[in-house]
Amino acid sequence: MNTSPADISRILAEAGIKPSTQRIAVMRYLMTHRTHPTADEIYRALLPDYPTISRTTVYNTLKLLVEQKCALMIDIESGNARYDGTTTPHGHFLCTRCGHISDFELSVLPVGPAGTLTTEAHIYYKGLCQNCQD
Repeated sequence: MNTSPADISRILAEAGIKPSTQRIAVMRYLMTHRTHPTADEIYRALLPDYPTISRTTVYNTLKLLVEQKCALMIDIESGNARYDGTTTPHGHFLCTRCGHISDFELSVLPVGPAGTLTTEAHIYYKGLCQNCQD
């Protein structure tokens, strides 16, 4: 995965997003931090290197990235949107004890009811991760 500013700029431009320094920074963070961060976590992480970035910029950038299919918004926790830079089909597992969210591969891609056009599918599992089972 290439995460240079030039590579990310190209990815954004191909998606119809005008690459700005802040947009590149948010996208790079998503691509290099597989932690499914919240918008506020991204804002706090970027602030030291981008002191002029605002929460509004981060929220608006994330909204744009999701709209243009460059990122996913996952709503595995009620009222706490998280973001994922991996847009290929996969599922998410939330440990209900420690709160860690991990990705897992899907052996079969879900399909909607006959005659419908599925534009999104979200697969969420909740339970205890291996570390929390002990």
